[in-house]
Amino acid sequence: MRRRMKAAAPAPKHEKTDREVVEGVLYDRGEEVLDAAYSFYPNETERLVKEIAAMIREGRLTEKIAGGELLSIFRQLGLRFRLKTSIRVMDQGKLVDLSEKLGRKNKE
Repeated sequence: MRRRMKAAAPAPKHEKTDREVVEGVLYDRGEEVLDAAYSFYPNETERLVKEIAAMIREGRLTEKIAGGELLSIFRQLGLRFRLKTSIRVMDQGKLVDLSEKLGRKNKE
């Protein structure tokens, strides 16, 4: 019976990648910023993610990182890129893009 229990022992846990560690502390569009950064600057983003993940693992970084803060870090490093943004408003109980609402208003 003990042999069976040893054989059925759980496999070693999968260690998270650097990106998974960093994504775990992102909030408020943080993942969107990270994805955009990877698409524009894959090598530089990988280096930054590696450094941030190391800081998290060492306990030097314990707070969550907002998307705006992450974007600011990239900009301070000279890595500039834009995110797709839209302003959405309530119109007849539904969220619609502001440009769509203004377009309908002009047609009326």
